[in-house]
Amino acid sequence: MKLTGLFVLFLVAILFSSPLVSQSFADVIPPKQQMKLDYTAEQIICAEGLVKITKASSGNISCVKPASAEKLSEMGWAEKLTDQKLEEIKTKKVTKGESAGTIKKITTVKQFGKAIKAGTPTSVSGYVYVFEACSNSKIIRAPEIFVTSDSETKNVKLGSMIEPNSCYTSSVIIKAADPNSITGSLLNKGGISEKITGLETKITDLKSQISNIKKSIPKTADSVAPESLSSIISLKKELKDTEDQLRRYLVALYVPASTKISQIDIPKSLKGEPIVGMVTNLVSVTESIVKTESTNPDVKRYNVVFEACAGKESIRVPIITINSDSETVDVKLINRIIPESCQVGITRINAVDSESIMPEISENSGISKQITALEQNIEQLQLQLGEKRTSLNVLVSKQLDSAGEEQVTNLAFEISDLRKELLETRIKLNGLMLGL
Repeated sequence: MKLTGLFVLFLVAILFSSPLVSQSFADVIPPKQQMKLDYTAEQIICAEGLVKITKASSGNISCVKPASAEKLSEMGWAEKLTDQKLEEIKTKKVTKGESAGTIKKITTVKQFGKAIKAGTPTSVSGYVYVFEACSNSKIIRAPEIFVTSDSETKNVKLGSMIEPNSCYTSSVIIKAADPNSITGSLLNKGGISEKITGLETKITDLKSQISNIKKSIPKTADSVAPESLSSIISLKKELKDTEDQLRRYLVALYVPASTKISQIDIPKSLKGEPIVGMVTNLVSVTESIVKTESTNPDVKRYNVVFEACAGKESIRVPIITINSDSETVDVKLINRIIPESCQVGITRINAVDSESIMPEISENSGISKQITALEQNIEQLQLQLGEKRTSLNVLVSKQLDSAGEEQVTNLAFEISDLRKELLETRIKLNGLMLGL
């Protein structure tokens, strides 16, 4: 059936105008915001329950409902769906997903002493909705709560995960004419947690495989078995890709509902800051069976084994630069070297003279201090948030007078600010490690 351009536009508008999916599922940020992070089309992540499609005329990415993906492809608006994509659509059509937990109202307290925004009807007041988010039998990695009243709706991402079979007390400030109209629901269906857990499990398994192969590598200049070297290089590439995939997912997931990714200042790796006590040594250099693609007949390919050692302080995301007379290669080691220990690294490099091959600490090594500072900040924010939530729990368990209502209001604002700062700091940490 041939469709006119106007009719196609009309159908596309209908398919994209359905109610916000964030009201049904916990969300990552939309594709347009992910593109501002320089995510490629392959790297863009869709919210749980949605399918990624590519616009045929521009190559732009959209995330739509499974049925919409099929219709848009049939109309020619989206590129033809692959067999793998059709199987994904078939699965998502039948997998609706059940909530990963429940929301229980603890109390609703009228907002004390804070002015309502001009233009708000006089019948509407601000309220602190205090609730308990409880998980079922599985961990909830990034809890997201949808709170609605007769006057306003809000999406709130909690700052911390909820352990299996446990509860988490928090609060939301929301406007309402009737406080009894305020309700909350948990958007998480379990897919987000399963995705993150799967990636973490894969990372642990890859690290274990690499570690086992490295144990067979001699600590002297003896030749390294080519198959061992090839296996480690292949596994390390897979490990880096998997770690990057996890970090992209976390960056896209932790953006607070009221914040745009462009408003978050993701730090860049500092250069020229040496790490105190860190040293790197060459273990062995052997000619590789993998031939170089260089046009210079004197250039050969070499297998390089080196070690990086920490001093009295832990080193995060250590990067070692391998130099030769023909090439420079940066090697990112596994995330951490514990104090007073060493980690073996392996790479390949081109050189005319093998004696010119030397390892040195990369100028990007300052990233270690930044990561440590961000991790310490996250730990402090979690402690502060926990203390505020505990105080809130104690307060709402009592009969509240005006002084108590004022304390609840102040705590709710403090919890909101800490929650936002914690989420944004998590984004900064993962963004820095991802190299955004």
